[in-house]
Parts: sequence; C-alpha cells; structure tokens
Amino acid sequence: MGWIDWTLAIATIIVGVVLTIVVMLQSSKDQQSAMTGNNTFYGANKSKTLDGILSKYTIVLAIIFCVLCFATTFSIIK
Repeated sequence: MGWIDWTLAIATIIVGVVLTIVVMLQSSKDQQSAMTGNNTFYGANKSKTLDGILSKYTIVLAIIFCVLCFATTFSIIK
C-alpha cells in the first residue's frame, strides 16, 4: 500500500468516527409528539435547530464516507 492508500484509509476511518458521533448526538424521532408538525413553530424552523443542523451534517458525512470507501477500494485494487 502506498501513501495514497494509507491517506484514504485514515480519512475513511476519521469520517466514519465523526459520522458515528454526529448520528449519536441526534435526538430520537420517537420522542417528538404528534403536535410537532410542519404547521408549528418548531416544524417551520427545524433547519435552524440543533437537530436540523446535525441532520444536514449526517447526510453530507454519509456521502463523503461512501465516496471515500469507493476511492479506498479502487485505490487498493489497482
């Protein structure tokens, strides 16, 4: 394995750990009441809350993680 393979592997591990932490910081969706919908203040401003921000980070980190996994695999195979 060359330095590119090691760099991709370490980046994948770091992103995986950060992704796990971000997912664990989110609150459970089961705790929300039936009144929490799009018509309430919370529902309208959900993207500005901590859960909304963590949700966006989860999506971005998951995409980065998948790309790094594919890049690491192709780098090692060649």
